[in-house]
Amino acid sequence: RSKNGKNDDSIRRYKTLRRGAIAAAILLLIGGAAIYTYWLVPIREQAGARVLVEKGNALLQAGQTMKAIDHYSRAIQLDATSVLAHNGLGMAYRGAGDFPRAERYLRRAISLDSGAVETYNNLAIVYAEGGRLREAEATYRKALTIDSTSAVMRFNVGAFYAQVGSYAAAAEHYKRAIELRHDLYQAHNNLALAYIALGNTGDAVTEFQTSIRLNPRQGRAYYNLGLALEEQGNYETAVAHYRKALGNGLDNPDVHYHLGLALEGLRQQMQAKAQYERVLSLDSAHKEAHYRLGLIAVGQANFKDAEEFFTAAIDIDPQYADAHYNLARLFMKQGSRDAATREMELFRSMSAYNREVESIERILLYLPRDSKAHLQLGQIHEKYQQHDRAIASYRMALSIRPGFQAARQALSAVLEMSESR
Repeated sequence: RSKNGKNDDSIRRYKTLRRGAIAAAILLLIGGAAIYTYWLVPIREQAGARVLVEKGNALLQAGQTMKAIDHYSRAIQLDATSVLAHNGLGMAYRGAGDFPRAERYLRRAISLDSGAVETYNNLAIVYAEGGRLREAEATYRKALTIDSTSAVMRFNVGAFYAQVGSYAAAAEHYKRAIELRHDLYQAHNNLALAYIALGNTGDAVTEFQTSIRLNPRQGRAYYNLGLALEEQGNYETAVAHYRKALGNGLDNPDVHYHLGLALEGLRQQMQAKAQYERVLSLDSAHKEAHYRLGLIAVGQANFKDAEEFFTAAIDIDPQYADAHYNLARLFMKQGSRDAATREMELFRSMSAYNREVESIERILLYLPRDSKAHLQLGQIHEKYQQHDRAIASYRMALSIRPGFQAARQALSAVLEMSESR
């Protein structure tokens, strides 16, 4: 070839190489953009979503429900596949009382991860609180088919059955939770409470003791154990446990009252009196403390104080049968036969009512948030025409379980009856 021909070839090769380099650069640029768009951006957004979820969790725990909803919603905008964000949003709506939305987001979380046992647990809670008990039970059973070895899940199922008053079923799940994890002190404590509801005080004492051994800083467990020991007549040990309850942060009128009862069982009247006076300093409307102080005053032949204490108890609760009975005896001792006869007639008219009330109040001593027991108490009040008390009991049941249809129907019926009178 001529010299000029060789130069032409060189020029063509150079142009070809340059076009190739430009094309490669363009491809690299496009590919880099794709990587940034489809890989780096999602990673950045997922990280942002995780931060929002963590903040939402903290807000929900602090009781700032609406702010938590906002954070979870923004997390979902960044990452629509976040199971944690959907789960958190569902529980936030549950906290706001919006059960339909809670269910929607929890179901979405399950659709994103069908093996998320915690989400099934949360959905079951929403169903239970919304009064959809069959669906709650079915959802718990589904969770157990996914993971039957979770002690915490067994515990939660037990808590569900206890909530609806099925204490035998609750006990079986608590026992299974303990088999899976013996150090789960909450399961021992709740098993003890189930035993109490089933009338098995002996086994309840054993479970309370085990729970306390595993976690010695449970004020409520010491109190419950004291109640069980008091029922058994073991007053000395009951006194020790009531004092431990007080020492572990449970300083309330009921602990002081039962400490007083146990001290009376040990014939330590003056120490018992001091506890009842402490009760009244915390709650002047504590009818039982007035009543016990009346009995102590009778024992000291201080009839004037005794009459005042019995009368104060009756002023607080006109249906207090035992106060009427002891006031009648006091009047008889003082020679006031007409007053004694009147009080004794009142006692006889209300003694059956009081016996029925006391049978339910025993359960509520241990389980103050037993919605079924509050419903039963309301039904007893209604049976004996104590409509205001019935209304209060039904409302308490609903405050514990907003979806409790039996309590809602009973409340509507008694309110309608009261309005028509």
